[in-house]
Amino acid sequence: MLPDHTWTARWHDHLLRLNDMRDRVGPAAWNAALGRVSDRDRTVVALLLKGELAS
Repeated sequence: MLPDHTWTARWHDHLLRLNDMRDRVGPAAWNAALGRVSDRDRTVVALLLKGELAS
């Protein structure tokens, strides 16, 4: 797992953009999109957040 300061430096701005997008599209569209997320998508995100996805 990444240290907090590393995660913040790499991902905080992206998290803010996702939160803004969620607010703009509204809960119905956001939840519909979440319903289409696959296990593969979740695996990739988990690897990114852990810093274990090679570029």
